[in-house]
Amino acid sequence: MTILGHVLAHKFPGVERIRTVDGAIVISDDPDLHGWPPELGDIPTDEDIATWTEEYAVYKAAMDELLRLEALESPRRMAEAQLTDEGKAWLQANRDAIAVERAKL
Repeated sequence: MTILGHVLAHKFPGVERIRTVDGAIVISDDPDLHGWPPELGDIPTDEDIATWTEEYAVYKAAMDELLRLEALESPRRMAEAQLTDEGKAWLQANRDAIAVERAKL
C-alpha cells in the first residue's frame, strides 16, 4: 500500500473501494474503474490530500512512539521497576509519556 493508500485508509476507515495507482487516486469516466466512492462526496483536491497526509503523519508518529513506549514495559522490567524507588519513578514517567502519546490520537 502506498502512503496515499494509508492516508485514505486512515481518513476513511472501512472504505475499501478507494483505488490508488502510483500514489494517485484512480479517476475515470468508467464507473468500473473509478477509484472514488460517490458516498464520500466530492473527489478530494490536492490540498485535501496534503492536509490528510499531514494528519496521518502525526497519527503515525504518535502510534509508533506509543508502541515503542509500551514495548519498554516487559514483564521482567515491570517486576524490577517495583523493587526500587528509581524503578517506580521510571515506570511512572513511562506511563506519563504513554498518556501524552495517546492524547495525540
